[in-house]
Order: sequence, then C-alpha cells, then structure tokens
Amino acid sequence: MRKSSLFILTFILFFISGCSIAKHKSTSYDIKTNTKKIINADSKTWIFNEAINSKQTRFGVSGKMDTSVVTKANDLDLWTTSKGEFKSIATGYKQTSFSEWKKLSRKQYMESYQKKLHYMSVKQVNEALKALGAKFEISKMTDLIFLKPEIGDLMLNQAFVAKGHKLYAIDIQYMDVEQTTTIERGKSFVDTQNKKSAKHLDVSNLNGTWIAPETTTSANDSGKLLVKDGYLYQHRYSSFERSAIQDLSKYSLISLNQNSTYALQKREAAQAGYQLSRDTVASGDSLGYLYLFTNKKELIRIGAGQTTKYQKTSDTISSTDLPQNQVDIFTRVDTANPKNAASTITTKAGPSVVGISSSIKYLTDSEAGQIINEQVAQ
Repeated sequence: MRKSSLFILTFILFFISGCSIAKHKSTSYDIKTNTKKIINADSKTWIFNEAINSKQTRFGVSGKMDTSVVTKANDLDLWTTSKGEFKSIATGYKQTSFSEWKKLSRKQYMESYQKKLHYMSVKQVNEALKALGAKFEISKMTDLIFLKPEIGDLMLNQAFVAKGHKLYAIDIQYMDVEQTTTIERGKSFVDTQNKKSAKHLDVSNLNGTWIAPETTTSANDSGKLLVKDGYLYQHRYSSFERSAIQDLSKYSLISLNQNSTYALQKREAAQAGYQLSRDTVASGDSLGYLYLFTNKKELIRIGAGQTTKYQKTSDTISSTDLPQNQVDIFTRVDTANPKNAASTITTKAGPSVVGISSSIKYLTDSEAGQIINEQVAQ
C-alpha cells in the first residue's frame, strides 16, 4: 500500500514538474515570436521612456538597479522598426544571431581587452527587465533580438525584446573594472500608437489666417500664421519667413523610415502627445518649431517644450499681413533658382534682400532654411 502511494505521489510530482517546464518553454518561445510580430509591422516609432543603471565593482555587477537621471526631455534616443529592421536616427540595423553578435562585438576590442570582456547572464537580463517594469522573463539569451549595422562595424551593446507598446533595450556587455563605477543596464521605449493623430487634410483647404490667442505677441512671434497655396508665412522682426507645407502621404513609407530628419520630428511630436504619420500635413520653421495641422480649423505648434494652439480665423489673408508683392518676390526667386527655394525676405534700409535656401521642407530635409545665398529683390 505504501509503495503504491509513493508511486502515485512520484508520478504526480513528475507530471506537475513536466507541465511547469513545458509552460516555461512555451512562454520563452512566445516572447521571441511576439517580439518579431511587433517589429515586423510596417512602421513603428519608439521614443525613450526610462533608463536604469547599477553599480559595478571589481568583484562584479550589482543586481540592484536604479533609475537613471536621464529624462525624457533630453534623451535623444529614438528607434523606428519596420519589417524586422531597426533604425536609430541615421543608422540602420539588421537582425543577427547571438553568436555572430558576440563574434563581431569582440572584434571591436584589442586582444588584451577581450580578456576583460563579459556578458550579462539570463538572470541579470531578467533583473534589468523587471526594473524597467516588464512583466515577463527570458529563459535564454536567444530570446532577445541582436542587431548589426547595415554599414560599418560599430556594434550596439544592447539586445532587444518587445511586448505590447514597449520596447526594451538591455545592455549585454561589460568590462572588468578596478574601481566602483556606474554602468548602464537598459532602457525602455514606448511606441507612438497611443498618441493623437490627425486625419489627412487637403492642403488647398488650409489657406487663410491662423491666430494663437494665448500668445504674447513680440517682434519674434506675432502669434499669427499665414497659409497660402501650400506655404506657411510668418513675420519676424523685419523679415517674412516661408516654409513648405508637406503632405506626407506623397512620400513612400520606406523613404520616411529612412529619413533622420523625419525621425527627429516624430520624436518631438510624440513627446508633445501627437503622432506624425503618412496622414500628416505639417510644416516647420528656422527656429525648430513643428506646425501640425490637426484639422481644417486648428494647428498645433510644437517646440521649446511647449505646445501652442492656432485657430483659423479667416479663409483670407489681409494685404497688410502679407502683401502680394512679397509673395511675387518669393515666386520670382523660386523660378530663377529652380534647384533651391526662397526662404526669407528682409526689408530694412534700402531694397529688400531675399535669403535663398537649398530647401524649405523642414519635415524631411536637415538643411531646410539654411541660407546659402542672398540676392536683392527685383
């Protein structure tokens, strides 16, 4: 009777243990599959959320994690994932295996330093994930996504895993140290899908006068924007400044994903609670502001840590706000310089001077608004 009971108890324990192992393996497999599903989407933009670090002594790395002092406002990290590939501002990355990643990473160090190089354990990775708020664990390093650059050989020290609206970048390598130091352990990023998005608008319906009621007017900021035939005009000091209103649906998704200026604009918009996408119609200016048209009667100016709302008050523009002769000057200079664009007209003592830029497309061109030539207005 005792032998029979002992056999049954052993069988039950073995069965429970087997189920637990199977469940653990299934969870591990789901993590990798889920991550790939998320990053294989057409396009996702991930903005910085939180960073963590820990102490390292000559005896090893501490398991106690602290939140980094890096804030959302000054961290420039931003990732775009599209069809399994990663892009960080101007650098593109493709997936690679853990073994190849280690091999390529070691090549970056002299042989003497390679002896001091170590890799985080599964336990240490899970400690970092937990500190970043993740509700899951990995069971092996290959549950993570490892990357190599499309151009060059500068490898990242992070591996990635995603769940829901969060992307986790976990630091994997560390070097021996003689004195206690603080090292980075990981960062989390959130996608912009939950940000406000604007419906696609017809640029021709945006013509008119736009006012920001709460703006304290000054020589540098009149609180008034003028939209005419695809361009945004504003008066600053003794100059008219012009920028192109861009309909992003005219651009391919691939070209946008590969554009570093667009990526930075997406980060600015997301931090203000808005999403830039191919449905967006927007503009910019020389001071770094982003102007996002949310509907036919409202636009949001984003920049300098603030958002300012503008309301369309009229479908027309007063000749005193934007004289027709100023518009004609912009047009004539554009015609005479087909590869460039007139961006400013400055009037002081004497004839007006036109500033010419290579581009006035602030959403997609890093050199937009930079004056490359000047000429007297004719």
